[in-house]
Amino acid sequence: MKYLLLIAAVCAALLSSTAGWAASPGKTTVAGLITMVQPPERSIVRSGMIIIVLKGAPGLVDGIQVSVNNKKQSIVQKKFDPDVVCYDGIRLSYGLNTVKVSGFKNNKKSEEITRQVFYQDDLSTGSISIPAGFKSYQFHNDDHEKGCSSCHGLDFRKAEDPKDPPQSPCYSCHKKMLSEYQFAHGPSSVWSCLMCHDKKSKKPKLAVIKPDEKSCSACHDTSWDNKQYQHAPTAAGACTTCHNPHASDRQYFLRKETGELCASCHEEILFRPHVITSFSGNGHPLGNRPDPSHPGKDLTCASCHNPHASNSPVFLDALGESKSTKKFCASCHKF
Repeated sequence: MKYLLLIAAVCAALLSSTAGWAASPGKTTVAGLITMVQPPERSIVRSGMIIIVLKGAPGLVDGIQVSVNNKKQSIVQKKFDPDVVCYDGIRLSYGLNTVKVSGFKNNKKSEEITRQVFYQDDLSTGSISIPAGFKSYQFHNDDHEKGCSSCHGLDFRKAEDPKDPPQSPCYSCHKKMLSEYQFAHGPSSVWSCLMCHDKKSKKPKLAVIKPDEKSCSACHDTSWDNKQYQHAPTAAGACTTCHNPHASDRQYFLRKETGELCASCHEEILFRPHVITSFSGNGHPLGNRPDPSHPGKDLTCASCHNPHASNSPVFLDALGESKSTKKFCASCHKF
């Protein structure tokens, strides 16, 4: 009887507290001691990092474990005080992800929740076929933010040029977006989020002007009009197809290593000889060796091809006015 009364009390507490949160359905085990408020089940997101919001009764769960596709995530344990906790920086893989949250009491698992989240990205082949029943999800809207306002200041005017990063309303929820990477983009590194995000936009909230080129051109030379040929993302003004606008472990904020990045769209270069066919049946190397024209750097696709635009149909910038392929090759090879 005492156990039944305890469960009834827990359920009543979860239903009545923290007005504004509406937990979405998902797979839950045991007695429903915790629920996952955000993200909703079968969400489509456009970021490789998400925030999960959990709701539970204080004292009944004293440990949380988060995993994505059975890989444990690094988190800092937090108490349900009063009854909601947030974990930022949960990393996703391209395509379909199973996010699992396990609750523990006295080192024994008492709860398990799973959610399916689809990370859609221009470079992910899996993004072409989104499973049925999935819907686009963006956290920032008035309904979602109601559940945050009691703990978080959401006056986004303070995100324009904060004198101290923790003063930014973006910092507490998005700090891992920068702290876990080697290189941070200029505006992100000083938490001047409103250099790119529009505080006045409503649907979606905090939107970025599209195409990306309109935002990027304020600081970067993105004029390619004097070039005869433009790479597809360049022509579309889709800078964030290849570059992460916040941070990356790669120079130029590339989303993947250069060769892998190019092969995301040009997969054929991996399966047939490139440029030439040697006596051994191999083609021109695509990497895994020093770049002879750029000492100290590795050979990549960008060693020969300009990734943005060129007067050459295959983006060989160094061809020059003579259009001599032999002369271009001679910059690395002696004939």
